[in-house]
Amino acid sequence: MCRGETGGCWMGKTVFLLVLAVGMAMPAMAARRVSVSELEQILASAHRQSDGKVAKQLTDLELTERASSARLARWEADFPGRRSREALTVLADLSAFMDLPPADMPANAAPSIATQREMLGRTIEYVNKTIPRLPNFYATRETAHFKDTPPHSVVSYSGGSQTRAGSRGMGTTIGTTTGTPQETEYLPLRSTGKSSVTVSYRDGAEQTDSEKANAEVQGHAPKDLTTKGEFGPILVGVLEDAALSKIAWGHWEQGAKGIEAVFDYWVPAEESRYMVAVPRGVLVDEVQPAYHGEIATDPASGEILRITVVADMVPPYEMVRASILVEYGAMSIGGIDYICPVKSVALWKMPVDAGKGEALSAATPVQTQLNDVEFTGYHLFRAEARILPAESANEETPAGTK
Repeated sequence: MCRGETGGCWMGKTVFLLVLAVGMAMPAMAARRVSVSELEQILASAHRQSDGKVAKQLTDLELTERASSARLARWEADFPGRRSREALTVLADLSAFMDLPPADMPANAAPSIATQREMLGRTIEYVNKTIPRLPNFYATRETAHFKDTPPHSVVSYSGGSQTRAGSRGMGTTIGTTTGTPQETEYLPLRSTGKSSVTVSYRDGAEQTDSEKANAEVQGHAPKDLTTKGEFGPILVGVLEDAALSKIAWGHWEQGAKGIEAVFDYWVPAEESRYMVAVPRGVLVDEVQPAYHGEIATDPASGEILRITVVADMVPPYEMVRASILVEYGAMSIGGIDYICPVKSVALWKMPVDAGKGEALSAATPVQTQLNDVEFTGYHLFRAEARILPAESANEETPAGTK
């Protein structure tokens, strides 16, 4: 169970966590919807513009198709400015759970049912053999945190501007009102800081060295949205649930290193062991939703290349969204290549009133939080010890000690 946690996990076996401290939220904001090709045309005409101007233009856009990691890397190379790179990251990550553009999806015929079963069999065999054989290792999880800022009521007082207490903000009324309440403008998703933590994988268990977290935030560490379980448990949990539910052929995709086979899966609530914890004031509602997603594999080896998990929330939680994507690649650990996480995206949407015990409705504003994660610095976990000859040990013993 996940009692005491705010986010999601699998009952009986923690797979990943989305941990959220509920805060203020935003109203739905209109954005210009563009395809990947339309975005590339916009970028092509923006090369001579300033970093700030490019970022502002990108902030007003929303993709209708998934931008692959390879495309994002090319865009970031063309626009190295910090603000442009952050805006491109947000655009790509928000599209992470969509379909690729048709041009990136080969029109090859679907494999036969027998071939599909063979590919799935290789994938299940790969996971069953690979996860138990992972060595003890540690890696660095680099996380870029993004969050929007909702509008809130502001009135003028004799002592200065203060936030007025109300449904969209909390504050203390001090002084005499000298003006009428005004709503501040909504601020779209923007960077709230970066964090770097060491993640160790020992004896099949994932641990985070939170005490050594190195955060670069505006005065405090961004601990509101975190993920856990990318190093294997998520694969095992999804495949076990999906095997008891429904897996079907999806489509072919053009990946960075070749054509990938993509399967769709659906897990109904009665078969799901996935738990989503929704905060309701000081309480936590534990919801066991259905969920769905995609599993992208190497059709020849069965290696997992990408996996997505999207919770299917039902009333009264239909406005809550908890989604995660993990991409995998070959990483050398102790001189041997293993398929390990290289990137993940965590997307969380939460109605602001969910933390106040108020009834939810279509008009309830929703806040979005986004984590863009990279896994680097894979190293084999080794215990280090220094063995000295007896003579050397005696020489290094301080005088006056035994």
